[in-house]
Amino acid sequence: MKQAKPSELSVPDRLKLEKTGIKLVMIGDALMAILGFVFFYATYSHAILMDAVYPFIDLVAALLTLRVVSLFARQTRQPDSSHHLMGYAVFEPVLNFIKGILILGVILVAFYMSVKALFTGGRMIDAHTAVFYSVLASLINFGLAWYLHRLNRHAQSSLIDVDLKGWLIGGWLSIAVGLSFALAIWLEQLGWYSWLPYTDPVVVVILILVILPMPLKILKDNGLQIVRRSGNSEKGRLLKQRIVSALSGLADQAGQPVTPQDVKMRYLQMGRMVYVQAYVLLPAQTDVTLSQQDAARARVYQALARELDYFSLDVVFTQQSEWLA
Repeated sequence: MKQAKPSELSVPDRLKLEKTGIKLVMIGDALMAILGFVFFYATYSHAILMDAVYPFIDLVAALLTLRVVSLFARQTRQPDSSHHLMGYAVFEPVLNFIKGILILGVILVAFYMSVKALFTGGRMIDAHTAVFYSVLASLINFGLAWYLHRLNRHAQSSLIDVDLKGWLIGGWLSIAVGLSFALAIWLEQLGWYSWLPYTDPVVVVILILVILPMPLKILKDNGLQIVRRSGNSEKGRLLKQRIVSALSGLADQAGQPVTPQDVKMRYLQMGRMVYVQAYVLLPAQTDVTLSQQDAARARVYQALARELDYFSLDVVFTQQSEWLA
């Protein structure tokens, strides 16, 4: 996997961008919820109802998201406290996990309603009116997703990334709604009236089966972070490479170079925060002072700071190999 380049913006500037993106999502949620409910009562399409329910729920989640970003902004000024020794890192994957549940819940409800409709004679819709809605909703969903994508190239926020995926799902669902309406109009022109009630549920079911892996991946990735089992092997190799390189300047009390016999590195990803722990095995009888260890630790910190924005670092020097186990 190719590593993303660090953003050129400072952390406070990226937090401001993140807040801007979340506020824009809230405006989009309110707009889509209003449009969805209005056009549902005009067309009686459950696909449109699904388009209305999800943004309404997501609007509430966005308020929590904005609060989490504010906590991160506070953390940049006051990193830790006696109440949050590791900062607010866990809030991010928890919130993303909740959003993943919301997305999956809306999808499953739509799937159930559509399958039920297939076995109960389908449902009639006002296809001509709904075509206009599907075009408008698709433009709004994909337009906002495109803007969030551009914004997140600089903000590099997992919170915005989850919102982005949610709007992409909404865009594809709107396209599915439009296709079902267009198919209904075509069947009506052919005189195949008995098939009309099934177009809406059939298209929704097909599209749900296609997009289902997206919320499942959100749940998997953030769920692993919550239970502290996250980690990317390629990223781990990159971080260890930076650590080993930074330790190359280590010297003993006499000024002689000291080459570590082994370096054991572990890391944990939790939202935007990365916890790095490195155990450095030094040769026996090597006399490395505390000040030299601190200098090496500082070099490791600076090396990782070029790759990570939010991280906590522990570097432990030892001459006993059992500590690396």
